[in-house]
Amino acid sequence: MTAMTSNRRRAMRIGHILTWCKDWSSPREGLIDLLADARHWCDQHGESFADLDRQAYQHYLAELDEARRNEP
Repeated sequence: MTAMTSNRRRAMRIGHILTWCKDWSSPREGLIDLLADARHWCDQHGESFADLDRQAYQHYLAELDEARRNEP
């Protein structure tokens, strides 16, 4: 599987989550709620959302870089 395919699959995962829960008026609103819920989860478990978000951003950048390097 190529890096671009992996990134598409990653985007599809969140798309599935957003369509699975019909509580939201739109995928955009769903994503906003998921991000807010993630912050609540961090509060409940003593995690720093900001630290985890920074780490996730670094993963995202690495995944983009890998996809770009593997482009034909």
